[in-house]
Amino acid sequence: MIGKTADAIATADRTQASRRSPRVPATSIFPIVLLPARLAPLQFGAASRDMESTLIAMEMVSGVSKDGRGKMKCPPIEGPEFERLMGEIDLKLSKEGVEIPSRPIFAVREIAIQYDLSIPIGTPTVRAPADLRENAVIGEAINRWYQNNYGERLKEDPSPGGVVVMLDGDLYLLMVPRIFGSVEFILTREWLPHPGISRGPATVNAAQLVKDMTAGKLAMLSDDALIAIARAFETVLPAAHTLESTDHKLMYHARGDVKVAVSNLMDRGGRYGESKWASLQAGEKVLKAAISLSGATYGHTHDLDKLCRALTDTGIQFDAARQIAAIQCTPGIRYGDEACSREEALAAHHASLELVNILSAAGARFTPGMGG
Repeated sequence: MIGKTADAIATADRTQASRRSPRVPATSIFPIVLLPARLAPLQFGAASRDMESTLIAMEMVSGVSKDGRGKMKCPPIEGPEFERLMGEIDLKLSKEGVEIPSRPIFAVREIAIQYDLSIPIGTPTVRAPADLRENAVIGEAINRWYQNNYGERLKEDPSPGGVVVMLDGDLYLLMVPRIFGSVEFILTREWLPHPGISRGPATVNAAQLVKDMTAGKLAMLSDDALIAIARAFETVLPAAHTLESTDHKLMYHARGDVKVAVSNLMDRGGRYGESKWASLQAGEKVLKAAISLSGATYGHTHDLDKLCRALTDTGIQFDAARQIAAIQCTPGIRYGDEACSREEALAAHHASLELVNILSAAGARFTPGMGG
């Protein structure tokens, strides 16, 4: 789980104050969440400019690899030896379940650990420290290898997930970044430059993780919109990583249901009933996964209250009454037999992600994926 810092707690206090007197200065910057630096000292950049909104590559651990005389070896960057090295690393990542779009970054990490190097990849290195600029050719070779071997498949979004958020009456999609190491998320109307390659934690404006956000739109966001981004981000960040990291087929399928809920919510045709049903499916599978991981069994049901009771019987105590009420619906909602507004579908979507976090905090045997 993500630990709260004094700054994060102060942020919550300021957020409460904003509700009472919702006037946030245009220049205000405050932390949403600060992840402790667990890995050091290697830095990466995004794998491509197209990924800048969802890939934030930070400090990474590096290992030591020496030859028989105690001298540091350098990795090959071309030829048969390089092909062999990359083939072995790619196969390892495949067996570990790393999706293809994310493998270039993980491959850089693998080589950095093996050869004790700092390797930048994908972003301009003009302002980077000298040791990173020197090794830029290694990152370029790795990226080139993946482009040659996987082509268009690398263009899939490597984000762990996303959440729909209502900003001043319009729906937007906020994407969870792929994080390596430490990053300080802040929230401000000021458009910040991409963090690029540097030493130490990067500072990222969470509002800029909203897909299709522009500097002009950001500057005009209301206080309520900023608060909506903060709440949605703090919910989806741990939930998306937990859904991705927990080794259970139902969690994998629940992650897919969340994507369907998002897609239907964002659809111009207003498929809100289908979105809420997908959120029910996600919540149902999350509860069933928690029951299964506790060693118990469950029956065939869409009744979330019944599943909550079954999970409670395993010894996990939690209160998700509000979330269950927001999610529960009948199969007929997909066909218009049960009414569903945009706001109801959005509430169900958020509740399905909140449920993941509630169960994690209560002791469900999920894998947090970050901060846990």
